[in-house]
Amino acid sequence: MSRWALNRYVRAISHGAVFAYPTDTVWGLGCHPLIAGAVLRLLKIKQRPVEKGLILLASRLEQCLPYLAADENELEPLKRPAERPTTWLVAAGDGCPPWIRGQHPTVAVRITDHPLVAQLCTGIDAPLVSTSANRSGRPTVRSALQAQRQLGADLDFIIGGYNTGGNRPSEIKSLAGGKVLRSAN
Repeated sequence: MSRWALNRYVRAISHGAVFAYPTDTVWGLGCHPLIAGAVLRLLKIKQRPVEKGLILLASRLEQCLPYLAADENELEPLKRPAERPTTWLVAAGDGCPPWIRGQHPTVAVRITDHPLVAQLCTGIDAPLVSTSANRSGRPTVRSALQAQRQLGADLDFIIGGYNTGGNRPSEIKSLAGGKVLRSAN
């Protein structure tokens, strides 16, 4: 991605844009997690209740620390490379807004090396909200064209030109005990 395009996306995200983008798993809907209006708009587009919570997708663990109530030792599993994309449920800290964690005492966090996600997270110096790019109950979109057809009129932009990590959702594990809550198979 050109520096110009990246700067344009970063500015838009920092001002509340809601967008579709390929991630390390599936196509996602995203926005800045601290902009309540953007998150609530994303939830309305997706037709998802706020109580369910959302995933924070980041390129570095440090980007997620303000949202977490865990010490360095507890976060060790998030620092290790995983066989497959893994979303961890971590105790939510005081800095985690209710529109991110929903009704849960935890927040879902995934660290990825996906090149697009890394550029965007570095640019905004924060994680991104991530939820599958579809309206609730509909299949997840698998391309920029499908995102445009299903969601385009409601989004600020769609970022194409990158692959997803295989069109399978991440595994979800609880950091407290390591229990697998959703398998990626």
